[in-house]
Amino acid sequence: MKRFFTSLVLGVLLFPAFPRLAEASFSDLATTNRHYTAISSLVEQGILEGYEDDTFRPDQEVNRAEALKMFLMGMAVAVQTGAGADTSFNDISAEAWYADLVGTALDEGIVGGYSDGSFKPGQSVNRAEAMKMLLLAAGIAASTPEERPFADVGTEDWYAGYAQFANNYNVAGPQTDGYWHGEEALTRGEIAEMVYRLQVVNSGDLAYDESSTWARLDFPTVDITLKVPFEWGYKQEGVGAAFLLDSANGQVSLLTPYENGGTLLMTRYANNEGQSADELFEAIESESEWDANETSIGGYDALILSHDDGLFYKEWYIYLPNQTLVNLVALRGDGDYAPYLQKYMDSIVYSVEYADTTSSDKTMDEILADLREVIQVDGVGTDMMALLSDWELFETDSIGVGTGPVDYYYSPSANITIKYERSFDVILDIRDGKTSAF
Repeated sequence: MKRFFTSLVLGVLLFPAFPRLAEASFSDLATTNRHYTAISSLVEQGILEGYEDDTFRPDQEVNRAEALKMFLMGMAVAVQTGAGADTSFNDISAEAWYADLVGTALDEGIVGGYSDGSFKPGQSVNRAEAMKMLLLAAGIAASTPEERPFADVGTEDWYAGYAQFANNYNVAGPQTDGYWHGEEALTRGEIAEMVYRLQVVNSGDLAYDESSTWARLDFPTVDITLKVPFEWGYKQEGVGAAFLLDSANGQVSLLTPYENGGTLLMTRYANNEGQSADELFEAIESESEWDANETSIGGYDALILSHDDGLFYKEWYIYLPNQTLVNLVALRGDGDYAPYLQKYMDSIVYSVEYADTTSSDKTMDEILADLREVIQVDGVGTDMMALLSDWELFETDSIGVGTGPVDYYYSPSANITIKYERSFDVILDIRDGKTSAF
């Protein structure tokens, strides 16, 4: 048996994926907002509220006084009336709405202010300051890490211990460049997310599982559903995909992830011979030089192939109840965000659920006629190839014609080979049987 589907061709269709959760009443807070769950929870707890114009303004920056209020309330720190009457800060008036908040935080050792004697209540709070105040409000002590918690956080940085906790417990992860950006000013939505995640962590002493709020999406051409992270794109028809493009560095192709980009490709082997999982896995392992591990994913027999480096670093084969074999291939760059991309793709794969989504009602003759009609028609190749679900890529001409490589796909069910050019998403020609002689 040939090794399955190591390089696949996709159209670039960007559809951010989000779940629908509980109802919210703010005109500017859609259920598609990545902070929706956190904001809704804190509003329900009475920790947050919106504005008189029925907005929440999740993208509005938060100042130090506003952030402190959210931290104290979120961590159930009792605010002492009159605590702000005589603080040591030279810019805190006893009449200010936040005076008792600041006074309480000072008494509890949560804040210390600046060397010039000020607190700067109106200054935007950054990620490092916010993490420190939040953990101290929760009574959590941070220790100096032995290794860098993030690529841009050194062990000697004053906030390294707080960043380490944020990373270990997924309270505040890196940005998509792999950096934590401790200096970055935070928004109302981001602060809400930090508070909510720490509440969840404190309730179970486990790292926050953000996949609990991801959308579950159908991928009908491979008969499965998967959870997809916020702000990732996805493609449900033809060769399926979930992906995060490294747009900051100009990535546009799913198949060539830049340093901080990643793509999870998915195809299906029809298994018309009705082979068992053991038979299929044995054949795959015999032709692979990668490390192999037979396991169970989502209750289904599965095979994992992996190695340490390279663009294609991991594959999963999952044997479904309908005896088809789903192949998921992970590609990612080698930038600072790569380890997090790997965790995301693992989480996506392990969310798999079987969904019997038998698709086309067309006869094979009708499908073949449709495919032949679009020969040399740019921009429709992958969509039309979705009419069949058992494509096997068996050869690639990396030089190609025109501006891109040419791939040769064989469909056992139709007994045809398609010659496909990537850059124009075009079927160049079709031949009977399995052949690259066009």
